[in-house]
Amino acid sequence: MKMNRRNRKAAGFTIVEVAVTLVISAIFIIGIVRLQASVSQLSIQQVQRRIASDLAYNNLRKYANDNQPTWFRCEVAGGVAKPNVLINGNITVRGLPSPVSQKVVATAPYLCGGGTGGVGMPIRIESVVTYGSNHRKVVHVSYAAF
Repeated sequence: MKMNRRNRKAAGFTIVEVAVTLVISAIFIIGIVRLQASVSQLSIQQVQRRIASDLAYNNLRKYANDNQPTWFRCEVAGGVAKPNVLINGNITVRGLPSPVSQKVVATAPYLCGGGTGGVGMPIRIESVVTYGSNHRKVVHVSYAAF
């Protein structure tokens, strides 16, 4: 007895089913690869920000500490205290993209008047680290007694 074509069971998948499966799998794999690349880039940026933040904070702590601020000279011109640039320059830092610049500036926002008990007006100390071609910036600010 001969089987006709309609009664025979199909073995395996059709070419359309295989193609659809491959397309869906490719879309899924491309999505995972893009997500992994994005997570890696964010991780690198976070490490760079931490390094820049540590540098800015360490520069700030050199001046905003418990010692008498002998490094600050208060000069007023036109009713405004002149800023004292304490650090200003380009450096190379492992882990940060070039160019890297650091700047620490001290100002007397309330001028140079003396206070009570031997403590004067506060000195505002700002430490800025800028890095990379897109000029990412980290800023730390503190006050010291003058």
